[in-house]
Amino acid sequence: MAFNLPLIGPISALSIFGLTIGATIIYILLNALYNTFLHPLRRYPGPPLWSTTAIPYTLANIKGELPFRVLAFHRKYGPVIRIRPNELSFTDPEAWDDIYGLHSGRRQNPKDASAYTPPMPGVERGIVLANDAVHGKLRRIYGPAFTPRAVEEQSGMVMKYANLLIEQLKRAVEKEAVQDMSAWYNFTTFDLTGEFAFGEAFHCLENGGQYHFFLTTVFNGVVTGLRMMQFERYGLLTALKPFIPKSAMKPKEDMDQYCKELVDRRLERGYDPSTNDVFNYLLQNKDPEDQLALDDLYENAIALVVAGSETTATLLTGTTYFLCRHPETLKKVQREVRTAFKSDEDITVKVVNDLPYMIAVLCEALRIFPPSGFGFPRFISAEKGQMVAGHYLPLKTVASISHHAAYRYERNFARPDEFIPERWLPEAPAEFANDKRGVLQPFMVGPRGCLGKNLAYAEMRLLLAKMLWHFDFELADPADEWYEGLKAFMLWEKDLLKVRLTPVER
Repeated sequence: MAFNLPLIGPISALSIFGLTIGATIIYILLNALYNTFLHPLRRYPGPPLWSTTAIPYTLANIKGELPFRVLAFHRKYGPVIRIRPNELSFTDPEAWDDIYGLHSGRRQNPKDASAYTPPMPGVERGIVLANDAVHGKLRRIYGPAFTPRAVEEQSGMVMKYANLLIEQLKRAVEKEAVQDMSAWYNFTTFDLTGEFAFGEAFHCLENGGQYHFFLTTVFNGVVTGLRMMQFERYGLLTALKPFIPKSAMKPKEDMDQYCKELVDRRLERGYDPSTNDVFNYLLQNKDPEDQLALDDLYENAIALVVAGSETTATLLTGTTYFLCRHPETLKKVQREVRTAFKSDEDITVKVVNDLPYMIAVLCEALRIFPPSGFGFPRFISAEKGQMVAGHYLPLKTVASISHHAAYRYERNFARPDEFIPERWLPEAPAEFANDKRGVLQPFMVGPRGCLGKNLAYAEMRLLLAKMLWHFDFELADPADEWYEGLKAFMLWEKDLLKVRLTPVER
């Protein structure tokens, strides 16, 4: 006897979609249950939803709120908290060396690439995300341009732009006393970085305080890149790329393209013994082992521009704001600078290092408004895991220290939300005796610490000293809460800082 079995018809597209959605929901639920009850980090405190899924972390990062949220969580849950299913955030000074330092018996803890702007397509050799071997090679190649001796040789260039800032500001103030100091500091450091890196200024100051299109392109490109990496964390960028309008990707593409043009023009000019820009150091290095491919030069040019200009300008903008909000502190540092020098010509890159109170002001500004407020997460690389600030972390755990959170955490600093430079003086008031100064590491630690630290210190100290000597200043609107409401990505998204400037008559 024959049996006729019913045929199963073709599965509809709607059925496949439904199965996919159902499977995805089941995966998310199972993953959430694992993260909550079985994950190796389950015992660490933190916001429950953030410990269950990385989605809240990702959204906060995209919105520019992550550093503020992490600080709030540390204040609620303690010095070690879980901010993603697989990430712990620390505030202990000891954690700096544990996470970012180089220790015998293990390799460096690699960076979590999703926290950074993606490299140019096909290029993985930029100094920011390079592996240990390539990174060591790049530091060896670029390092000579950033030694104390090299920075001393660049002092004339730093002086040139400091003087040009003062000169152009005085001209601008003759027409309008209120100026946007956020813009002026960006003009200065951007011009300086262009000449230092490529021997080519962007002429923002020479043109009387005019934005070069690349200045805004750099910031927009970094923020766009950061958001791209957050989407790619879930594979969404690749999946949705055909549907993303070109305008959304344009800032990152524009930044990459102009960096290429800068490098091409500099290479075309060749070695020039009359200049000391970074590329001159590269071009005079004939060691076959130290030659870089063109794509490598392109990618590292972006790091030079972003790290060299935006961060110092951000610090000086924040310093100016907090000085304006604290008139007695402003008067005190003005008095120190103005009694130390009889004329403008006396203010040099070298002697500004002998202004203890002004240096304390800058240290406090680095603490309360670090140029990069978020954490730079690393994967634990030791096969058997490692200890971080007394806590065992298994292999592939992500660990970080949020600058903003660590610097404003009550267990690290007394009165952490107040701008008090005196805490950094050798004879600090007794209430700050237990401040954990070692937690302040704005230039990072370990073998991947900032190459440009010496130049950054030279710039910020000279520029601030010149401003304090030449101008009295105050907020155009005394009620201006400039800091409140700022967004923090890898860099700060700064609003206009309107300051009323009055040239000092002598």
